[in-house]
Amino acid sequence: MIFRYFRISTIENSFKKLNELKRGIRKGSFEKKDRESVSQKLEINLAEFPPAAQAALKLNSEFKAKHLNDQTELHNKIPNFNLNDNKIQSLLDEVSQPDFDLDPLKLEEDAKFFRTKTNCSGCGALLQCNDKQRDGFIDARKFKLLTKQELNFTVCFRCEFLKTKKKLLNVTSNSFDYDNLILKKIISNKKAHVIILIDLLDMPNSIYDGWSKLIQENSSVDMIILGNKFDLLPNTGPKFEHSVIKSLSYQCLKKGLKGAQIKHVDLISAKTGFNLEKVISKFFDCWNDEGDVYLLGMANAGKSVLFNKLLSSDYCRPLASEALIRATTSFWPGTTLNMLKFPITFMNEKKNGQRQRRLKSELDKLVEIEDKRVKRYEKTHELKDAEVFGLVGSSFKKYSIQDDQIDLENAQATYSIDETTGMITVGENFENNRDLKQKFKRDARLIFKPEMYKNKSTWFYDTPGVLQSQKILQNFSKKELEIIFPKGLIMPRIYWMVPGQTLLVGGLIRIDLLESTNDERVLFSIMASPALPVINPFKTEDADKIYDKYYNEGNILRVPHKHHIREEPLPSLKSKTFEVSGIGNHMAMSDIVFSCFGWTAVTSRPGVKAKIRAFTLGGQGLQIREPSLLPFIVNLRRKWDRKDGSQSFKAVYYKKPNLLKYL
Repeated sequence: MIFRYFRISTIENSFKKLNELKRGIRKGSFEKKDRESVSQKLEINLAEFPPAAQAALKLNSEFKAKHLNDQTELHNKIPNFNLNDNKIQSLLDEVSQPDFDLDPLKLEEDAKFFRTKTNCSGCGALLQCNDKQRDGFIDARKFKLLTKQELNFTVCFRCEFLKTKKKLLNVTSNSFDYDNLILKKIISNKKAHVIILIDLLDMPNSIYDGWSKLIQENSSVDMIILGNKFDLLPNTGPKFEHSVIKSLSYQCLKKGLKGAQIKHVDLISAKTGFNLEKVISKFFDCWNDEGDVYLLGMANAGKSVLFNKLLSSDYCRPLASEALIRATTSFWPGTTLNMLKFPITFMNEKKNGQRQRRLKSELDKLVEIEDKRVKRYEKTHELKDAEVFGLVGSSFKKYSIQDDQIDLENAQATYSIDETTGMITVGENFENNRDLKQKFKRDARLIFKPEMYKNKSTWFYDTPGVLQSQKILQNFSKKELEIIFPKGLIMPRIYWMVPGQTLLVGGLIRIDLLESTNDERVLFSIMASPALPVINPFKTEDADKIYDKYYNEGNILRVPHKHHIREEPLPSLKSKTFEVSGIGNHMAMSDIVFSCFGWTAVTSRPGVKAKIRAFTLGGQGLQIREPSLLPFIVNLRRKWDRKDGSQSFKAVYYKKPNLLKYL
């Protein structure tokens, strides 16, 4: 992997000022006041140099402020800076395009440099080059060639390795006290607003108990609760989204998230963009320029994906949207190590008019796309065409508006950026010029500084996720996680069992039916990744023997893989026992949640009580969820597959795509 960097113009400008100072001194054209002024400017620019450039200049003992401010020295003796122009140009070229191998074994440290005050653009860790075992590390050779401005758009080695090699490097980081560092900061902020992102597939494990402190200890904090990954849930009936919101609201209520401070509850998909524009409009309606906004969620809830979507939307200031690097996302939980932020757009009447015009035009596009999806689904019945999605864009990030007209002075394939306000103006051919767009992004990074918005904007913060039962995912490989996490809409796999039988879902989940009233059969609707195999029910007394056989012989269970080398061994299967009462063959009363691996809806005849023993790795995150998230999921079953003694029902998804009802 080769790192490429753009040239920072301040370096060249500083060298120009230095040469100008030398010429002025020799000609005697600088008065004392002028010399002091230029000296101060030069000193400020020198601080913006890469450490390597600073070191090269400071090798000259005469290059010091006291010489520049000493009138006698300046008049009687011309300082000899001994600067080699060829060496300077070589340094500039090296800063422009340094090449480094992306190899963890070839990293270089330098103990002279400690942690900067600049955060990694991908994970938020403070950048440093003195310890490669710690978070925020970048190669010392690279660090020395970056200016302060370049560091604002630099990612650490861990993020770069994760993006390119798709592997997670375990690094040491300071112990993170979530309650003291995040929650206390929000509680002390009298104008703070909170978005809580909840993974619908892992409720109630994806709701942190400590969030209720925000309501109890700060009456001015208000919240919007969003259920994420709605695109993965199959439509089970006419009011299916209302039942999901009802279940989400009830689980939040049980965790203490209740009252007038909850301003809105909604469903989204950060991945596909479903419902995001509607939610952004809600943000503007509730919190327009009235305090900072904090995004909270458990690890792996999808916060960084949502952060990146909002960064490209109307919610982010235009210049920041162009300049800022997107947050690092991965299968592994805990990618974000510190807070990331962007400045929030202030919505006024004029901007709102632009936004509404864009949303109206995109609605026409969505209608056209939906018509095509319906026709395609009727022919192929591909589940991909049944997933909900949305379009997320920006209404005013590509040009400035003057009295509802585009600035025609720049109506060529050009652009301009106001360095004071950050306002962007581009010509009509801008979108078709790829090279120009790349140069535009580089220039946006030269100009963008967080201080520009210090007193002019509120900020949106992405916070590190809370790691609880999700922590076990860090011990799996990328290939295993690709099997564990569903890539698209999940269809139930429905099995019936009688007491004394056991069901395996990969090597991650085991379900024993211990007892049921009158030995009645019980239906289990397995909602897990379709890549995880389900082993047809067998006798419970043989469960341990069969599990060991399938784990050791071949790769039948798929996850966990026996031959994968792990830094820490996975825990063994541990169990909890639950009692569930049936309310009818067509409706589930309860779900058993297996942490981040999935869940099963339990269905039986009215009055039938079932005693179920559920296993998962380490036993963490095993919960009973009442009411069921999808109570009518069992109705997708059609035909009992009696072939080869199978106890499964074939599930059929007959719902046509109907995105328009959400718009």
